[in-house]
Amino acid sequence: MVSEYKIQIKGMVCDRCISAVREALQELHVPVTDVRLGEVTTVSALTAPDMEAIRAKLAPLGFDLVEDKRTKLVREVKMLVEQVYSGEYDFPQGFRFSDVVVKHFIRDYSSISQTFSAVEGITLEKYIMEYRVEKVKELLVYTSEPLSAIAFRLGFSSAAHLSRQFRSVTGLNASHFREMRREKEASRRQS
Repeated sequence: MVSEYKIQIKGMVCDRCISAVREALQELHVPVTDVRLGEVTTVSALTAPDMEAIRAKLAPLGFDLVEDKRTKLVREVKMLVEQVYSGEYDFPQGFRFSDVVVKHFIRDYSSISQTFSAVEGITLEKYIMEYRVEKVKELLVYTSEPLSAIAFRLGFSSAAHLSRQFRSVTGLNASHFREMRREKEASRRQS
């Protein structure tokens, strides 16, 4: 049995709106099974970036996504994670992401973390670690920065800490991804 997910859309009032929304979602390659006034049914759950792309595509057409408070909070937490672990954040001494969350949302971390887990199905801490490891992979493959510099940029306490977390999440050593960079450079030189 295929799961279906609903997206609520504000501003749809006629058949022309249905056509416009369907066309916009097709351009974004969103797997839609049904479009009705105020509602779109998709084959699978959409990621936060997918939802942002949909929001951006529909806004000029006069439509907006309707999100419940919990979904909106999770989306905003993910955006904060992206901002903090972009590689450009200046981590102060004794940095704790939970302190940034409390300051940003002016709510206790426990309730935000529980909401995140309930909506996403994983803990906020696990999401953050997976996000950071994906960023590490990207930096290993596309830059020549040493592991210690990458660790510093992404808020790990040391290169050894980064390596342990990386292996824990991926099952691979960071050197595997560095080798991918070398192979890409070698193939580019041969071309």
